[in-house]
Amino acid sequence: MLKHLLLEVIGHVSGLSDTQLEQIERSLPATKALIDLLNQAHPIIEQAETLYNEAQPLIDQAKKEWQAVGPAVQILIDAISHHLDKGNSPVEAAETVRASLGASIQNVAQGRGMDRGMNRVTVFGGTGFVGRRVVRNLCDSAVMVRVASRHPTRGEGDNVEQVIADAHDERSIEAAVMGADGVVNAISLYAEHSGDTYHSVHVEAAARIARVARRAGAKRFVHLSGIGADPASSSPYIRSRGEGEAAVQAAFPGAVVVRPAVMFGPDDVFLTKILGLLRTLPAYPLFGDGRTRLQPVHVDDVAAAIAQVLPQSQRPYPIYELAGSRVYSYEELLRTIARTVGLRPTLVRIPFAFWSAAAGLAEILPHPPLTRNQVELMQIDTAASGGRPGFGLLGISPRSLEEELKAMLEQTNEKTQKPKETRTARC
Repeated sequence: MLKHLLLEVIGHVSGLSDTQLEQIERSLPATKALIDLLNQAHPIIEQAETLYNEAQPLIDQAKKEWQAVGPAVQILIDAISHHLDKGNSPVEAAETVRASLGASIQNVAQGRGMDRGMNRVTVFGGTGFVGRRVVRNLCDSAVMVRVASRHPTRGEGDNVEQVIADAHDERSIEAAVMGADGVVNAISLYAEHSGDTYHSVHVEAAARIARVARRAGAKRFVHLSGIGADPASSSPYIRSRGEGEAAVQAAFPGAVVVRPAVMFGPDDVFLTKILGLLRTLPAYPLFGDGRTRLQPVHVDDVAAAIAQVLPQSQRPYPIYELAGSRVYSYEELLRTIARTVGLRPTLVRIPFAFWSAAAGLAEILPHPPLTRNQVELMQIDTAASGGRPGFGLLGISPRSLEEELKAMLEQTNEKTQKPKETRTARC
């Protein structure tokens, strides 16, 4: 039917006779065979369309079901890829993932109502930008906190214990997680130095901490990553973040991955740096065309979310995306910050190639003002996808960047106007 219809159309348009059309048909054997095949497939196609219409309600229902379990499946896929990339055989990779899946199924069977009370939590990287705020939140809930760091600080309260721990040394990790109900890995590396690489920190060390925590009997493991983490990325930093998530999930089945957007806070290297440059530079250089989308989130909100996930009686989701209350383009963000402090900057677009070259030179310095991973992150959108759970599920309302910036400025003004006061130590 299809073949005859096609010939009739060609004949009508071209004015060729039937004999001429038959000659053309004989000179195109592959085309004739293709038309014959499509003609035979026509009833099958019609039947498939009918079956699809009948299956549509089931497809819609399945989509809802996979919104809950889909992230876990993706983690398993990433775990398989991670093991194969490491040179393991398909059998070894399958065995590891089978163990992870078995443990996950067991967790589901035990039910969401399991009591996972936290009496002691170990926080790796507990002296860092996010880690110390996680410690503070846990202290406020009367949890005993063990801060594991290579450079511990003085204790902040009666329920805080400082321990020296090296994420590259399994024995020191074992000592740090001994007796802990929960473990948080808040270790991040923003510039490679002194033998620490993105892979050694975000993948190897993260997996080592997760593996030891599981062996020690920890009930819950929370791993800090970031929105945009992708094991297939060409960027070493972004790729290591994605590989680290897969490695942690393989080492500690049921581990929770927290992906924050770019974070800001009173002592950050993001908002305060932008503000300082806007105030001093006659013209502010943009990353590229300034269209990269960001959804900045307050670091205290991220810390509160981590502290809330740890003791949940219900089984948490495998991945949480934590982003702020508003999505900006990079140019919009700069203008918003400038407007909040009463500035009207001149913005100049600078190609990413220039930024990458400048960052490469800056990384020679002991404390580089710009790194290549920061440039790479500015080339991708770091806003919540909307398809994963976040603050809403945890009952947390993310803070407004504009309001927090005003509060930060007011606090700065107060500190410059008032004499320093002696502060009592708090947890």
